[in-house]
Amino acid sequence: MEDRKKKQMFLQMQFSLLLLSCALIPDMTSLVSSFFEVSSLDVPVLICHIVGIIGSGMALYAFYSADNSLSRPYLIVSGVGLLLAILSLFMDMPVWSDIISIILLMIAFFMGKGCLQVNWNSIGAQGAYMILLSILLRLYEGIGDSTIHGILAFVGVIMFWMGLGKLRQSLDAEGAVGISRLKIALVLNLIAIIFGWIPLLGSIISGILLIIAFILEFVGYGAMKRSTAIGEEGRIGAGRLRTSMIILLVGTVISIIPLLGTAVSAFISLVGLVLVYQGWRGIFFGVDKN
Repeated sequence: MEDRKKKQMFLQMQFSLLLLSCALIPDMTSLVSSFFEVSSLDVPVLICHIVGIIGSGMALYAFYSADNSLSRPYLIVSGVGLLLAILSLFMDMPVWSDIISIILLMIAFFMGKGCLQVNWNSIGAQGAYMILLSILLRLYEGIGDSTIHGILAFVGVIMFWMGLGKLRQSLDAEGAVGISRLKIALVLNLIAIIFGWIPLLGSIISGILLIIAFILEFVGYGAMKRSTAIGEEGRIGAGRLRTSMIILLVGTVISIIPLLGTAVSAFISLVGLVLVYQGWRGIFFGVDKN
């Protein structure tokens, strides 16, 4: 398989495995009392479930058809994990089945790079890859909305910071300015979360910090869009990231609306997630140069 095609399929595989695993995570607040019960239908989560299965299944088939010598343990682990996820989609499977599926999918996730023999051409590509996965963890919190998703979102914040540091090493001065803006925005977001725990005045300060963080992040992607180090494909990706920010902002505003606001916001988060994937994939290939 040609190197670029392999990396495209690898990104799709890893992103889909992580998305599917997030969709399979049960609501731990009710896990003890409903261990053998079927969870209520959540359409956005269901869509993520389906997309995760299709995305990872297509990527796995592409790898297998291109290389029949593909690692058998990897095929078995990922295949069984996907099979359980498919059964969970059509049958009333117990919660423990989903947990086993998540474990297998995560094993396949961590085996992926070695078994599929994917190598980065630059440290920046590794950073873009980390950021792509980290933003999935952060955005999915607005879809899954459980305690575990909140913890994963925090892990995503750490990965995002580390990824920015790696990506910066492959950028020019304009791109480095963008990275600095993104880091400041991330710090402000974290501070805003802390202030959000304080009644009344804390909420006001938190809101102000979030607005400033949004502006800085938007400006940061604008600076990256002007960077020549990420190439035309990367600049297009940065533009899509700016678009995703606007869409997610609309989703946040809509979430305030009673009753349907939360559900509509979750769907908007899905749209934003697609743009984020396309955006960071573009930046990945923009910096992944020989």
